[in-house]
Amino acid sequence: MATNTIKAIAVCGLALACVNTAFASVIPEHVMKAYQLGMQGDQAQNQRAFNALTEINQNSANPVVLALLGSAETTQARYTNNPWQKIQFTEQGIAKLSSAVDQAASLPYPLQARVKVTAGCTFAQVPAMMNRAEQGRYLLNQVIEQTHAFASLEPALQASAYHCAAIAARSLSENEEAHRFTLLAEEISDQTK
Repeated sequence: MATNTIKAIAVCGLALACVNTAFASVIPEHVMKAYQLGMQGDQAQNQRAFNALTEINQNSANPVVLALLGSAETTQARYTNNPWQKIQFTEQGIAKLSSAVDQAASLPYPLQARVKVTAGCTFAQVPAMMNRAEQGRYLLNQVIEQTHAFASLEPALQASAYHCAAIAARSLSENEEAHRFTLLAEEISDQTK
């Protein structure tokens, strides 16, 4: 997986780590740390996060947990050499992410944004044969286009949305749009330093 992709997934994971609502309070800090490390390329940590998120989802299901679980499951595809297993991990993860987006529809904007950014980032980064880049771009644009609400989100989540929107645009050969989103992501990142 390309370095930019790994950075985007890591940014997405970090943005979701900022969740401080009742939905996210069921996710222990060590699970979020494992999730973040898994997104950055640590196979063992990704598996730990996947296992823990599976258990949490069984005991206390909510769209935020389901989105993280779907993202971790999709990421498992990167760690196997078996083509059928790659497809299975990706398809099952995408199904969980799609379900999380549907479940989040009635939630307040900040929680919807977190779920949509997680799904959008993941969709933007799966192989082209899965045909999810447009859906990823659509979800990310839904979050970004709500200008006033978007501006109230944590900077890490804003940067993640922009960075992943750039990846989606690039994968759809929309280079000007990709460049614009990259600049916006860098601007937000520079402001938080």
